Amino acid sequence: MRQFSSIQTKITAKNIHFYAAIGLTSVRFAELESLIFHIIEKLINSDDKIISSTLIEKNSLESNLNLLLKINRSRQYKEEKLYKIVTEIRPLKDKRNLFIHGVWSDVIVEANVEYMCCSNHKHIYKKLPDGREWRRYAGERFTLEELEEITIKINPILLDLLSILEELEEKDFH
Repeated sequence: MRQFSSIQTKITAKNIHFYAAIGLTSVRFAELESLIFHIIEKLINSDDKIISSTLIEKNSLESNLNLLLKINRSRQYKEEKLYKIVTEIRPLKDKRNLFIHGVWSDVIVEANVEYMCCSNHKHIYKKLPDGREWRRYAGERFTLEELEEITIKINPILLDLLSILEELEEKDFH
């Protein structure tokens, strides 16, 4: 796939709804990560918020999901619910990474279907039975409906995380 064929894409009537959906989904992913971050801070329960924040500020999403479960083994706060939330988030991680780090095409129309492609610009290694394969610009096609479905999947997770954070605001683990 030839990337960067239209490096200066302009907002048009055709693509504005796609970019709005991409933007909203990116915002939802950021909110999700922020809520996880704050929940971990509450579970750490340090007397100094800067210490809690410093411990986790550079972590990847996966590291924070693991840390959330690990700390919560000690806290035992709504373990089943937090485990369920983490298992709902994990399948979305690859989409999150693609959305945030991927390169988006402009709207493409094929067979009366409008979509955009998001491509990973990194070289991806895959071990094969008879050798290896390196791929670049592997990506996914997204219709507007598919973009909206991702946001719809994230929304209930956000509500659950927000509920947990609000409850933790009142909790004292001492």
